[in-house]
Amino acid sequence: MKAMLAFLVFNGLLKNRLVFFTDGARNIKSSIEEMFPFHPYTVILDWYHLKKKCQELLSMAVKGKDMRNKTLEKLLRILWVGDVKNAVSYLESLPSPVIKNQKWLDEQINYLKRKESSITCYAVRAGLGLRNSSNPVEKENDMLVAQRQKHNGMSWSKHGSSALAAIEMVYQNNYEDIWFQHGQISFVMPKKVTDSLDLCA
Repeated sequence: MKAMLAFLVFNGLLKNRLVFFTDGARNIKSSIEEMFPFHPYTVILDWYHLKKKCQELLSMAVKGKDMRNKTLEKLLRILWVGDVKNAVSYLESLPSPVIKNQKWLDEQINYLKRKESSITCYAVRAGLGLRNSSNPVEKENDMLVAQRQKHNGMSWSKHGSSALAAIEMVYQNNYEDIWFQHGQISFVMPKKVTDSLDLCA
């Protein structure tokens, strides 16, 4: 978060509205709250992670593949427009014969209630050509970390993992010359800057 704030300040980007896409982890949200209390921002629950969480919880809550898929499809249609209250009402109205485990259904309902403030109208954002997902960051993570460090049987120390990711980042961004010769990394923002800066955490 400190590096992100430094990047924003260095490039004069704090005049923009900040939009953070997260996977819903509480520690990420609390870190944003601690670092940016002075600046307006929006936290949006990444659509991919919202969909994935609903798939996981409903697979344990609803009986039968067909009924589970039907329930999930309708639930996601409701959530796509950001209507959490209607989504909760729909889940609460499921007939008992289709419920496999009430505990997991309750967990699904409570999850939506907890994340309501960060669930937006994804349909409107998609219609406006705005981002709904943190997939660019997921891809970068795959390139910088996962491809090299997540093979079966691999084990990395915290320092070793961070160091290897940093070196890979140097090569991915073509910073070899300035890093190895001058020990510097560019913090300059590319010329194309939009009025709304989306940050994926």
